[in-house]
Amino acid sequence: MVLKRLPRMCRVGLLTMCAVATLQFPPLLAKELTRPNAGAEHHVLSHRQTHRLVRLAQPKLKDVAGWADDILWSLRFSGLSPNAENVCALIATIDQESNFKANPPVHGLGKRAVSAFQNWLEETDFKAFGLRGIFVVDPSIKRRLFARLLAARTERDIDLAYRKLIGEILSIRFLIQLDTDYGLGAGEFFEAQNEITTIGSMQVSVASALEFERRYLDRPLNLEDIYRVRDFLYTRRGGLLAGTRQLLGYRSGYTRKIYRFADYNAGRYSSRNAAYQWVVSQIDGSELALDGDLLIYRGQKASPVPSKTERVILRISQTHGLGLNATVVRQDLRLEKAFEFTETATFRRIGAFYKATFGLEPPFARVPEIKLESVKLDRPLTTAWFARRVEGRYRRCLSRNNR
Repeated sequence: MVLKRLPRMCRVGLLTMCAVATLQFPPLLAKELTRPNAGAEHHVLSHRQTHRLVRLAQPKLKDVAGWADDILWSLRFSGLSPNAENVCALIATIDQESNFKANPPVHGLGKRAVSAFQNWLEETDFKAFGLRGIFVVDPSIKRRLFARLLAARTERDIDLAYRKLIGEILSIRFLIQLDTDYGLGAGEFFEAQNEITTIGSMQVSVASALEFERRYLDRPLNLEDIYRVRDFLYTRRGGLLAGTRQLLGYRSGYTRKIYRFADYNAGRYSSRNAAYQWVVSQIDGSELALDGDLLIYRGQKASPVPSKTERVILRISQTHGLGLNATVVRQDLRLEKAFEFTETATFRRIGAFYKATFGLEPPFARVPEIKLESVKLDRPLTTAWFARRVEGRYRRCLSRNNR
């Protein structure tokens, strides 16, 4: 194989993403349920009512009944009430993300994918260096890859292009066996290189769906696990189920749906955390990025390097005697992706000091300020833009239900 002619470091660096998968039901998506909404069984929508709302959202949609069926199924299966708020939240998100397409086409995706890949090849990291080496040894591999990327109309087309690339330079089955026998984490490494991070009719966060799977299996995922979940998310029912849980399957504390829509785009509790960052900045007078990330992250793991938000919290504590040391603050901030962060000393003492200083209740949520970047986008967009668009669709859906 061409790969054997290169140094070991280069071989490791070449592994960018994706692999052969089956459409088998992923164990986690099939079995793990979220807690139902307390007392939310009143005012549930019938199939007829849901069918009407879907049709009004997308009048030209062919399989309206199928989408209505799967929306109601995903809510019931997730332990959530099919009431008007939940149904309309799903309809609004699906309509915004894909116009009710399970694997939505993206205009001009092929050209943008080729351009992005060419730019990446010019980088100086060892992965780009290794792949350039393979293309020099066998230029036909590059030609075939670029032809597949140029022809891509959907995210799954790009997935498949990379799967074929990996299949041409190494044995995927061997990599899966390495994880199975030695637990080397090859699957997790390859997934971290994958540029396609949201997929399907609801543009579900792949990281969120994989985290469900990781918890269910109670072990690191190998390539077979990862690709099985990815392929399931490309189906209508799979994308809806994972999207339902990502959007509605957690306790938020929000009083408005717009913050859930912002979280859907930016990550759970990003709206709450952005408000917390704003409170911290008002107390200290420092300018903080209101992005909802209280720690610095490398992939899914928090970096030991303190973030600016963390440093400012410690300065406030030392200046005003709040009794928060570095150990307590770091321990509490590690809960920023959970509801329980609101119960920590770091959250409560900062909020109480803000109220005592300004005589106002600290805001619990605000839409985070994040610029969106993706090969799928042909113009600059933000999380605020996304949240407002979905909120508008959501309110239209509710008003139509009340007529």
